[in-house]
Amino acid sequence: MTNNDTLDPETADLVSAAFEKSWRFVRTAPALAHDDINAMRTRLSRHVETLAKYGERDLWRFANGAIGKLRRKLRAT
Repeated sequence: MTNNDTLDPETADLVSAAFEKSWRFVRTAPALAHDDINAMRTRLSRHVETLAKYGERDLWRFANGAIGKLRRKLRAT
């Protein structure tokens, strides 16, 4: 789901893995339930990619950070 065209191959693989790991949680978390599943996937993907652009390279921090950003955005709306 991520657009990894601008990332080096190693980082792109890490971003994809982090997205999949965080998505498994998001899609089943009642607090993050959302009517538009595609919009939620897109938001999560953007959050993971943003973390990569800022230099994150730890899989768990990627996944947890993206979930945290998603939660904060949903609470703000």
